[in-house]
Amino acid sequence: KVLDDDDLLAEILLRVGLPTTLVRASLVCKRWLGHASGRSFLRRFRKLHPPRLLGFYVEGDRDVPADPPAFVPVLPQPAELAAVVRRASFSLDVYRGLLAQIHDCRNGSVFVQVGTEGRAVMRVHTPLCPQRRVAFIPPLPRPALRPRGLCSFTQILSTEERGGLSYHYLYVESTVDKPETRLHIYVLQDGLWLPRAPLDMHQLPRPLLQPKPVLVDTRIYMPAGLSDIIVLDLTASSFSTIQLPRGTKHDECGGTTMLARSYDASGVYFVLVEEFQLLIWLHKGGNWSLVDTICLREMCPDSRTLGCTVEDEDSDLIIRRVGNDAEFVLLQMGRCALHLDTRRRTLRKVYEQTEEHQCFGDIHPFMMIWHPTFPALRRDHARFAFWPLDHLYSALC
Repeated sequence: KVLDDDDLLAEILLRVGLPTTLVRASLVCKRWLGHASGRSFLRRFRKLHPPRLLGFYVEGDRDVPADPPAFVPVLPQPAELAAVVRRASFSLDVYRGLLAQIHDCRNGSVFVQVGTEGRAVMRVHTPLCPQRRVAFIPPLPRPALRPRGLCSFTQILSTEERGGLSYHYLYVESTVDKPETRLHIYVLQDGLWLPRAPLDMHQLPRPLLQPKPVLVDTRIYMPAGLSDIIVLDLTASSFSTIQLPRGTKHDECGGTTMLARSYDASGVYFVLVEEFQLLIWLHKGGNWSLVDTICLREMCPDSRTLGCTVEDEDSDLIIRRVGNDAEFVLLQMGRCALHLDTRRRTLRKVYEQTEEHQCFGDIHPFMMIWHPTFPALRRDHARFAFWPLDHLYSALC
């Protein structure tokens, strides 16, 4: 009788906690499937249970072929996710000696460049979905530059679409001895990098040397100048600027400030670390609001309880990555990588440099896939309810 109440059933399903469990529950009957797969329900589920951080890839010295990116699982994880973590732990050792660099890591897809510039091969791995073949991507294009033009920086950005991920390649061109900047944009479509019309940025603040822009829906947010954010509307091919919150500015080296996406594409986050205090702002509706202030010292008065050394504690805190909605922050303190869960208010060490990996390169979070794909029920649907978890997760791909 209790489960005959649709509202109560929805509330129960909201509390299962994991997408794998939700898929298993949806196989009970068509009615449960209808509730679990509904768009409004999935929005509520995702808000209560954001995709879990399964681990992250740590890059070493990009100039040392013997040092490919290594996967570091974030433990502990629920027992139900053991098979998922094993899949995520696929090794890039196959690229040992070939110079492997991760360009993008999002929603279960890992965009890898293998080889040196000019002869590099691009591949997209989906370690959680082994039934999918590795996708081969054309080499990154090189636009024709103007006289005395040079490349300031390049960046691959991805955005989620119904059919999967859409990739954009940014190539920023600067002119020697002139305050002239031009943005070249390419979009990957049908296996080809298709160019958009170049956009001049002469009247805008110059982007930072390592801006780490973010793509939110159809807008690219790029840190520039001392306290500006350049906003490129891809639909209108137009620029605008946003001023940072009063009293703040960018870190030219990109170590203490970073932008982050909002999951619902309603705005952009600006995260700043000062000493042991983390500040999180959200720009939405044309205004900034301070949404969180976290004192890391209060969470952990003695960093040695994290397993860090005194030398690590004396090092500056550096922001390495920020999750969607600033739900987590990966920080570097000396030789250690720290995971800050901003919702649960937990801080712990998740990685430390080893003799094998002496150089602390870039860090790429690897998240659970969202959202799940629900398999169709059949007459013999009871057998699906007892799928091995190892196979059940394939339904999420």
